[in-house]
Amino acid sequence: MGEERERRCTEADRLAVRERLSGERRRTRRFFNLVAPAFHIIDRRLLPEYRRALETMALDPSLDVLDLATGTGTLALAFAERGHTVAGIDFAGRLLRRARRRLPGADLRRMDLAELPAFGERSRGIVAMGYLLHGLDPAMRRFVLCEAARIARRWIVVFDYARPGPLAVRIVEWIEGPHYPSFVARPFGEHAGEAGLAVVASGETSDVGGWWLLEHVHGKEAADG
Repeated sequence: MGEERERRCTEADRLAVRERLSGERRRTRRFFNLVAPAFHIIDRRLLPEYRRALETMALDPSLDVLDLATGTGTLALAFAERGHTVAGIDFAGRLLRRARRRLPGADLRRMDLAELPAFGERSRGIVAMGYLLHGLDPAMRRFVLCEAARIARRWIVVFDYARPGPLAVRIVEWIEGPHYPSFVARPFGEHAGEAGLAVVASGETSDVGGWWLLEHVHGKEAADG
């Protein structure tokens, strides 16, 4: 059941990504290259949050990590500090340049999320993403989660907004794009379930942020049985 839902979601949203969302992806890439200097401030806030959450999750460090929309590599760095082999992708060249300076041994590629089908099925132990999903069109959001479910052998780790933020956050997200309200309006478990994923643990990182540890629904059912 979980695998069937995963395949349906992926096939439908691959089509939407190819035919409808290419222009939006180009605008988003320009936006993140433009605001790249501000990531120094963002990184100082997020890195301690990522470290604390990963300590709580206590994931097996032998599992390799693919970090989607790695940006300046902050989440990838938090994983690397715990002994994971990390790789990351991002389409914003200015952000990736800083990530490569911080993680000189990591496989960091300039790559669009639409290219995720290039990764093999169950080819990475963990697929991770930090504050990515809230900025995506709902179809792109489903696509990314479905691809993460396909690529991950064991876990999917998500950091993002857990609830609506104050006015300052809403203004920043409005500048980024129109999709933040549709993300925070639903419990995260509903987003995950559309991709055949189940939340097995979660927690807060701040007054507005949270983390979720996901696994395949069929894997959870097998474990429960």
